[in-house]
Amino acid sequence: MKLLLENWRKYLTEEQGSSVIAHLVGQAGSGKTYLMQGEDNPDALAKKYPNLVTKDLDDFDDEADAVVASGKGDKSWRPDPHNTDQELARKHFDEVQSLVDQFLSSNSDKKVFLAGMSVFPWVEGDNQLDLGNPTHKFYLDVDPEVSAQRRIDRDIDKGLYGDEKISDEDYEENVAADMEHGAQEKAQLLSSGYKATTPAEIEKVVDSIMSIEQPDEDPVDETPT
Repeated sequence: MKLLLENWRKYLTEEQGSSVIAHLVGQAGSGKTYLMQGEDNPDALAKKYPNLVTKDLDDFDDEADAVVASGKGDKSWRPDPHNTDQELARKHFDEVQSLVDQFLSSNSDKKVFLAGMSVFPWVEGDNQLDLGNPTHKFYLDVDPEVSAQRRIDRDIDKGLYGDEKISDEDYEENVAADMEHGAQEKAQLLSSGYKATTPAEIEKVVDSIMSIEQPDEDPVDETPT
């Protein structure tokens, strides 16, 4: 199966061109999921174009956790990103890649739009997912402070900071740390070929790709009988 999927990826990218029209990355809280699949976003790409296959890579990350931990989304196996069990980290990464391969293989005849992290910094060695050579590589360029605040507010709502209310000082420290990390991540991504782009610019590109020219009506045969 692994060899079959690898051969498929090579054929798809080298001979046919990728079915993946875009891969979208951005700081946590920047609005990637909202742009792509947002339930309360009437202009979400998945709603605007039902034939466009959208996927958040975080879903694969959560599924792979079940292979190395007790259940889907259970990240207890990597409590310290600076001291992660590399055997488990590699097992998790390989599982994510396998899920990506299967997903792309099953949608090779469709237009695919991916979003989410593709580099796993806690994994030593090869730690970047093969996403089928996306045609466009977008970095969602949103105010980093706004993104940081959204991410932290979301985590607070999920109870990730415990039952006690987070202090204003801790909140600001988390925002500052997120902004610093986001700036480093952005610089790395832009240097590797991703383009800083606004939501409107991304929508315009997808509109152009997904728009199908309507064929002219068949000419009326006016030949007398």
